[in-house]
Amino acid sequence: MAEVDGRGELRLRIQEQFVSIQGEGGLVGTPSRFIRISGCNLRCQWCDSRASSWEAEGEFVEVEALLAGAAAGPRHVVVTGGEPLLFPAVVPLVDGLRAAGHHVTIETAGTVIPEGLQCDLVSISPKLSNSDPSPSQTRLALAHRERRFAPEVVRRLIAAADDFQLKYVVRPDSIEAELAEIDAQLAAIDPEGRVPAAALYLMPEGTEATQLERGYAALVPHCQRRGHRLGLRLHISLFGHRPGT
Repeated sequence: MAEVDGRGELRLRIQEQFVSIQGEGGLVGTPSRFIRISGCNLRCQWCDSRASSWEAEGEFVEVEALLAGAAAGPRHVVVTGGEPLLFPAVVPLVDGLRAAGHHVTIETAGTVIPEGLQCDLVSISPKLSNSDPSPSQTRLALAHRERRFAPEVVRRLIAAADDFQLKYVVRPDSIEAELAEIDAQLAAIDPEGRVPAAALYLMPEGTEATQLERGYAALVPHCQRRGHRLGLRLHISLFGHRPGT
């Protein structure tokens, strides 16, 4: 969430801040500061950051305080969530970080974009049907399905960034069906076929090392055949699935 306090200061609800290494995407292994903004418009059944989504928590922090904290380094800053782009105050946060010399990655599901957004790298994770909540959660499932894929927003995000990547969560037991779903999404995002195959990362579902290893092995031949990259989750291999990593 974002709000303006009594002094007119912009604030964002922050679930956690920490310094670690980037565990996913093209900058994997890069020392980075993570700013996790609480609040999300989706309800992925396999969400691995429920404290910023399903069960949002955190304290409001002024944008100026976030900028001051980032001054300690590292140079790379990852603005993540939840869904950070729900909140207009993320724009002055990103602008301030870049003005101070930081390289900013925004991690987003690609369903919303605030006016004036610019960043160095936008890491977009469009959601497939494997993310849909249980049908028993009727209201949540319907809202999630309606919101989870917005091709026109993805195109605008790509245009707003110096670089981009698309990350897809794929289940090892339904790879072929989900690759077909990815192809359909790509056709909607990029009808002219300009998105290079290497801009896509196929990442297995899971938060346990053994589960991920099985997923990596299953995805390797598809990455080789299609020219996509294998999406590692290095932070889980190094630290396990826990906050602050």
